[in-house]
Amino acid sequence: MDAFWWSGRADENLFMEITRREDIGRDLRAPLAARGGVDTPGYTLVSAVQAGSVVVHYDSAAEQIVGVSRATGERFNQPIWWAARGSYARKAGVRPEWLPGLVVALEDYRRLATPLSLTAIRQRRAALLAIRDALQAEHPGHSLYFPWIPYQGSLRTFQTYLAKLPRAALDVLPEVRTAAAELVDEPSLPTSVQPEVDEAERDVASAAGRPRPPRKGKGQGFATSQRAKVVVEAYAMNAALLYYGKIGKVTDTSRTESYDYVIEINGELWHVEVKGTTGDPEDVLLTPREVEHANKYPRVSLFVLSNITVTRDEHDELTASGGKMSVFHPWSLDPSRLSPLGYKYRLPEKGKLSGL
Repeated sequence: MDAFWWSGRADENLFMEITRREDIGRDLRAPLAARGGVDTPGYTLVSAVQAGSVVVHYDSAAEQIVGVSRATGERFNQPIWWAARGSYARKAGVRPEWLPGLVVALEDYRRLATPLSLTAIRQRRAALLAIRDALQAEHPGHSLYFPWIPYQGSLRTFQTYLAKLPRAALDVLPEVRTAAAELVDEPSLPTSVQPEVDEAERDVASAAGRPRPPRKGKGQGFATSQRAKVVVEAYAMNAALLYYGKIGKVTDTSRTESYDYVIEINGELWHVEVKGTTGDPEDVLLTPREVEHANKYPRVSLFVLSNITVTRDEHDELTASGGKMSVFHPWSLDPSRLSPLGYKYRLPEKGKLSGL
């Protein structure tokens, strides 16, 4: 039996993200495993999104479909800030934390001219559930991952992160169909003219523990096998948050700045760089932006968690533990301890043939 009911059907390339994120349309992201190391369908579906898949975005805080975007095909592992929001998670008192995650890049996010409210969707309950019932009859034994379920004589959004939106649902939701059709007709973002340089910069950022920047344009990408590195990074970020949270107010800036946290201490803002490693506390990798920032900003703190132990269980799940904490506060970058691993060189506008 195929993994999904839509396997082999190129036209069934629509998904629906159900989220409260403030940066809707930036990417899709989910933990590599749910609580207890088990698979969760809403998380597993993230890996099923392919290049060109259309993602419909439902803002569960506003209870409305707000926009659509397209997957570039690039996917990679990196730590994500996450807390499950289902009823089971609420009862268990689950709090947000850094987790090893899978990120799928999106492009060309566009908002609906008029958001489609849950109230309007409920008015089409019968038609939507008819689609669900027809699919279940056509694909017995398959999970549908349908975005809506019956609830108290009405309809509610399925409690999951990512759902499969059937192509037939667009006939019931013409507002979404129009936006999705425009997205499909638009060309993808142009591929970078210097892909090797872009990829090198992305690799440096990833190796230095920074969130991996998206490609500048469409790229097929691949899922990295360096899960241990991601587990170590998430573990170090949680350890730093716990440490600095006892000192002052901490704000996460890892997705927008070259540093990971801002902490307010006695009215002053300190910028925190976080590094995690399984080795001894001898060397850490820095990106060019991190070096530049450390040289310019007057209050920088460096948090290093070294000698982290990574273990693998019988289910092939990785767990980080232990570690030796080193805090440099303040951290003044010593140029004599800085060793360049490579350089980006901007070529002159006109090349010359020499010696030929």
